[in-house]
Amino acid sequence: MIYSVWNQGKSSYDYYEDASQQVSLNVEKPSHVVNRTLGSTVDQAAWPLPLAARTVGSGDAAVGRIATRKKLGGLGDDLATSPTVKAGLLIGAAYLIWKYVAKPGRRRRRS
Repeated sequence: MIYSVWNQGKSSYDYYEDASQQVSLNVEKPSHVVNRTLGSTVDQAAWPLPLAARTVGSGDAAVGRIATRKKLGGLGDDLATSPTVKAGLLIGAAYLIWKYVAKPGRRRRRS
């Protein structure tokens, strides 16, 4: 499969190829893509470049899949938008509010 990665310095695409093949024309949405009502950056919408991909050339037009060199998911820059992280932060905030604000009668009294 051929991947095209935008090269900002050259204002062109770098082409990469790996041994995988696409067996269907109807490709599922990549798991790293977050649903948005408007706009995504290229790095947010592109396919991750496989580690086994090797450089095969460059050109002015994209060929194959648009990819990015950035690591997506895991500890990458998309971590802050993860629903799991958002749920954890919400639960942590609710616990702190319950502990320090919602139970004022259980505080120690100073003599």
